[in-house]
Amino acid sequence: MAETTPLVHSVLHATRILELYAAQRRESLSLTEISKALELHKTTVYRLLRTLQHAGWIEQSAKTGKYYLGTGILLVASAVSVHNTSRDLLSQEMHRLAETFNETVVLSVLLGHTGICVDLAKSRHRLGVAGERGYIVPLQSGASGKTLLAAQPEDLREQLLQELEPDRTRQRLLRNQLLKILQEGFCISEGEVDQGVAAIAMPLHLKDRLFVLTISGPVDRLRSITYPKLQQGLAETISRLEQKSALLGE
Repeated sequence: MAETTPLVHSVLHATRILELYAAQRRESLSLTEISKALELHKTTVYRLLRTLQHAGWIEQSAKTGKYYLGTGILLVASAVSVHNTSRDLLSQEMHRLAETFNETVVLSVLLGHTGICVDLAKSRHRLGVAGERGYIVPLQSGASGKTLLAAQPEDLREQLLQELEPDRTRQRLLRNQLLKILQEGFCISEGEVDQGVAAIAMPLHLKDRLFVLTISGPVDRLRSITYPKLQQGLAETISRLEQKSALLGE
C-alpha cells in the first residue's frame, strides 16, 4: 500500500541544511553559501536557520555571522556514536578507572570537525572538573583535544590543523606537538584549557570509531598521583576495552 501521508517540506529542508555540513566538511557556513548550495531563497533559509538555532541545533558566530552545528545536534550524534559501541562496557571501564584514581574520566570523539565529550565518569572529590556530556573539546589545546587531533588520518589532521591555526608559526608548533603525541602514544597538559586543571589522554580504537580516553583533575592532585601511574592505568583500561570489544564483535 502506497504511503499517502503528506511530507512536511520545511522539515525536509531543515534536514538538508544539517546534511550540508557533513557534505561540505566545514565547521561553519554563511547564509549565502547555504542558500546557493540548496537552491533555496535566502528568506526561506534564514527562517529555517532561526528555527534550528532556537532548538539548539544550529548556532551563529557573533564574530563572523556564519552558522555552525550547535550542541543539540552534537548531543544526538554523540549518543549514536556511543550506541555503536557497547555503552555498558565503556561505562563500566570508565567508572572503574575513575574509582581507581578518584579523578574524572572523559570519553571524547570527533564529530565532523568538532571534538565533543560523549561520556564522563566523575570523581568523588568536591573540587573536581566541571563538565557534562556534550561539551565541546577544543582540538588545538588540552590533552583530550590534541590527542583527538593527532590520532586522525594524516589528510584530515592537516586540514583541521590549517583551519584551527591559520598562523604558520603557530601551525608548525602545533604540528610538532601532534607528531610527538603520535610517537609517545599519549598527551599531558596542565592549565591549557582551564586554569589549574591537568589531564592525560590516550587514543582508544573500537571497531571503526576513534575515541580518546582522558583522566582529568586539579594539577596538584594529578602530580601527586604521578603521570606514569595515570598513564599505566589508562593504557590498561584501553587494552581491556579494545580486547573485550573485539571479542564482542564490536
